[in-house]
Amino acid sequence: MFKQTIMLIVIVASLGMFSCSSDTAAVTGEAYGQELTLAEAIPVSDIFAKANDLNGQVVRVSGTVSDLCKHKGCWMQVSDGDQVMTVRFKDEAFTLPADAAGRRVDFEGLLIAEKIKKDSGLNSGCAEGGQHSGDAACESMRAEKTAQKATDMRYTMVSTGLILL
Repeated sequence: MFKQTIMLIVIVASLGMFSCSSDTAAVTGEAYGQELTLAEAIPVSDIFAKANDLNGQVVRVSGTVSDLCKHKGCWMQVSDGDQVMTVRFKDEAFTLPADAAGRRVDFEGLLIAEKIKKDSGLNSGCAEGGQHSGDAACESMRAEKTAQKATDMRYTMVSTGLILL
């Protein structure tokens, strides 16, 4: 009786470990780059909400491709409503087809959250070589632009692999 009880415990424990042995979620679609290794995909909006905690970590994200490089498919923007994240592909190891826009995507990579200076857009003609009334006016406009910059956050990822759904 004791042997049977131990054998039953071993079988149940083995089945439990077998069912949890895979870290990857079974998602089917078109795969690009490296195989995804993390089981749980986090929606883009949750990434923005947890960006400080996840900054510098490898995460798996889900969303919809809202835009991508039209020239060669070397980057994409992913959103789930108002939140948009730019995703670059590590070492440009893969590219996406032009029809990827509008499709759901799961991707994995390094999250980078950084503060940036966002230009208010005033008098951009001087900085871009546009029309102005002389060097002194241009310097004054540059100083005004510098004073009116606002701090913002930029969220990007360097993806090692993805699955288009």
